[in-house]
Amino acid sequence: MDMNATAIQLTQAFNRHDPAAVGRLYSVDQVTLLPGLPPVTGRAAKEEMLAGYFRAFPDLRLEIPLVICSGEYVVCEGTMSGTNTGPLESPEGEMPATGRSVTLPLALILKVGPDGLVQRDHTYFDEASFLKQLGLTG
Repeated sequence: MDMNATAIQLTQAFNRHDPAAVGRLYSVDQVTLLPGLPPVTGRAAKEEMLAGYFRAFPDLRLEIPLVICSGEYVVCEGTMSGTNTGPLESPEGEMPATGRSVTLPLALILKVGPDGLVQRDHTYFDEASFLKQLGLTG
């Protein structure tokens, strides 16, 4: 199994804004952990979450120049950037678009099962910087 291919396929599907294609890289019972949000459990929930981000940031892009594979893990480091021109779902409800751009360094730690599908995705980024860039905090 080519673990590096997982990161490449994930980036390509993400940048095409294709939640279903991203979802096909994840197990049906996957768990995604993101800063400030409850765990996203299951492939359908992952796809729904991504669709929401793509609506909120129609130009959202993921760049992952560093991929390290070790055993069942793929570690990715890169940036995510986009402009918030659509409503954004949050734990507090829907927030209107701010029209502001964000660029965030991020890291993904992916645990890949023997079937080649991502079982666990722990994505790290600076939530405070994200909110500040959107103009939602001082």
